[in-house]
Amino acid sequence: MRIPPVPHRTLSGRAAVSRRGLLRMGGALGAMLACPTLTQGRPERIRLRLLVGPDQSLCHLPVTVARELGYLEAEGLDVALLEAPTPAVALAALHAGRAEFASGSFLQVVLRQLLGDSVQSVVVDGRSPIAAFGVCTRALPAIKSVADLKGRRIGVSAPGTSSELLARVVLARAGVQPHEVTWVTLPGMGEAVLAVRTGRVDALSHIDPGVTQLEQRGDLRLIADPRTVKGARDLFGGPLPGACLYAASGYVERHREVCQAVAHAMVRALRWLQTAQPQDLIATIPDSQFTEDRALYLASFYKVRECYSVDGVLSSDAGRTTSTVAGALAESSGAGLDAAVERGHTNEFALKAKARWLRA
Repeated sequence: MRIPPVPHRTLSGRAAVSRRGLLRMGGALGAMLACPTLTQGRPERIRLRLLVGPDQSLCHLPVTVARELGYLEAEGLDVALLEAPTPAVALAALHAGRAEFASGSFLQVVLRQLLGDSVQSVVVDGRSPIAAFGVCTRALPAIKSVADLKGRRIGVSAPGTSSELLARVVLARAGVQPHEVTWVTLPGMGEAVLAVRTGRVDALSHIDPGVTQLEQRGDLRLIADPRTVKGARDLFGGPLPGACLYAASGYVERHREVCQAVAHAMVRALRWLQTAQPQDLIATIPDSQFTEDRALYLASFYKVRECYSVDGVLSSDAGRTTSTVAGALAESSGAGLDAAVERGHTNEFALKAKARWLRA
């Protein structure tokens, strides 16, 4: 199955293109000055294929920043972004050698490890999932609690995504089993917004900026919102990582230098996001990611900025929470859960990147 490339449009106008070009050149130059040995001796950049979900999703914003500001290029990498509609498609592509990395839910990586799938995260982009679960306001008179969702239609972006896993956690805490609801797959945020407004679904678990749009217009009443560190702690009992960059475990073992280069670029992007201002985002992000409402995108970003990791490192607390949540979803317990988390991530690369960029 051929995975089509993500559409990529630059900002219109000669001045906008020049501005983005200057940002990219500045990023590349900055990296060379900070650590010139990383780019010397690499006459050709290493080509990588990185799988992401819908390009408007804020979940993958660190990847976009690393690419648009030239951080990946500065590390000697030539990265092509490919769109994978579901985590299952992404995993198949990684194992078949059609891509080297994917951006997706860390919880899903651990769940795949429990199933014997050898994949490993090299950078944790998110301190908490950029997803929220809510009930459609038009359905509220008949739905007074999560238990009332039994037999109802639940919209999610795709099986195995942060939004679907969040919905499963919320339902499980109310005693509702996955087979007791009807799952409606809504890959695009525009499709999700339309489904809520037309009554196609009774509840929605999805990503930003779509969730923020529905919330602002009063179409969705949120009942689970882990888009802040506190919200994640309240819901999951501790910090639960969101998105991560992962690869097949064998690839990580064989290409440690490449993984380190990726980690350097991603941690630098995460650092940039901590202080980015509206004008910085407008100058950096392609028009295609702003959808039709730039103000909505910026409002969503500032609402979820706390979700982004500051250093790409998986903390011990986050590892324990992931183990607990994964065990509940997989109906598993015991030492195998902690082992799955340990196999599912290595801090080796992020710690080195942290030492480099957080002292710069």
